[in-house]
Amino acid sequence: MSKEVDVLEQHINSDYKYGWETKIEMESAPKGLNEDTIRFISAKKNEPDWMLEWRLNAYHHWLTMKEPTWQNVSFRPSITKM
Repeated sequence: MSKEVDVLEQHINSDYKYGWETKIEMESAPKGLNEDTIRFISAKKNEPDWMLEWRLNAYHHWLTMKEPTWQNVSFRPSITKM
């Protein structure tokens, strides 16, 4: 059994010998929605200023809205309105 484990460890720790590899740059935003997240996404998409302002206005409007109760579902709120 030890020999099998050694062979397995050797394969796991070795470089991929077939030469195919994908290196992907990745950025992530923290969970939740706030102005910083909206600005981050807008900057990543290289959006014009008017689009960012439109999104921020929509976000501020959303913050003033009351959560509906007609949908008859139960869930734990994941976004805290500031």
